[in-house]
Amino acid sequence: MFQPISTLSKEIDQRAEHDLRPIESRHLPTEVRPFIIAINALFIRVEQSMETQRRFVADSAHELRTPMTAISLQAERLSEAEMSELARERLQILRQGVNRGRNLLDQLLALAKVQSNPEFMKTLLPIQNIYYQVLEDLMPLAEAKQIDIGIEGKLNVQIWANELDLTMIVKNLVDNAIRYTPIGGRVDLSIIQRDNRMILQIQDNGPGISVAERERVLDPFYRILGNDQIGSGLGLSIVNAISKRLDAKIYFDFTDKETQTGLKIQISIPL
Repeated sequence: MFQPISTLSKEIDQRAEHDLRPIESRHLPTEVRPFIIAINALFIRVEQSMETQRRFVADSAHELRTPMTAISLQAERLSEAEMSELARERLQILRQGVNRGRNLLDQLLALAKVQSNPEFMKTLLPIQNIYYQVLEDLMPLAEAKQIDIGIEGKLNVQIWANELDLTMIVKNLVDNAIRYTPIGGRVDLSIIQRDNRMILQIQDNGPGISVAERERVLDPFYRILGNDQIGSGLGLSIVNAISKRLDAKIYFDFTDKETQTGLKIQISIPL
C-alpha cells in the first residue's frame, strides 16, 4: 500500500515550483484518491490565480506604456524650448524619471512574457553572437561610466536554446554589472565548458552581494539594503525565471574573495 505513495512523494518532490500538473491517482490505493482529488483541485485554483496575476501585470504594464511614451515625447519637445538653467535641470530630472518608468514597464512585460510562455522555439546558437549583441546595445551605458567592459577567453561555443531567452539573461546580467560597478570599473564576460554544461560568467569589481542576500535578490522588486543605485529590482528575477525554464543553475560569488568585493555570476546550462 505504501510503495505507490512513496513513489508519488519522490515524483512530486522533483517537480519544479511552477509545475502544477494534476497528479495521476489510478495507481494509488482507493483510500488515498479523495486526498489526491482535493490536491488537484487546489493545483487548478493556484494555477488560475497565478495566471490572473500574470495577466494583470502584463495588461497594466501594456496600458501604461502609451501614456508614458506620450510624456516622454512631450518632455523631448519641451527640451527644445528656451528656458532658465534651473528649469532645464528640473526637466532633466523629469526625463530621467520617465526613462526609469519606461524601463520598469519593459521589464514587467518581459517578466510576464517569460512566466506565461513555458517554451520557445530553440535553435543552435553561437554564444559569441549573443555576447557581441549585448555589448553593442549596452556600450553607451558602459562608456558613460568609463567602464572597461569586454570578453575574455575563447567563445567558440554553441548551444540549443531560444535566442531571446539567452539574450535576456546576458543583457540583464551585464546591465546590472554596469549599473553597480563604480566609475572607471571593469566588467568581464566569459564562457566556461565543464563536463556536459556550459557556464555563462559575468563578473565585475563593484560592491558584490553578501551571502545572506543572494537568495533574496532573485525575488521580484527586491533591492539590496543600503544601496542607492536606481533600478527596478526585476533584472535578476527575469534571469531566474528563464534559468528555471532552461533547467539552468545560478551561482553567486565574490570576484575578489579576500576583500569580499565584486560580483561573479555564473549561469550553468545543460548542453
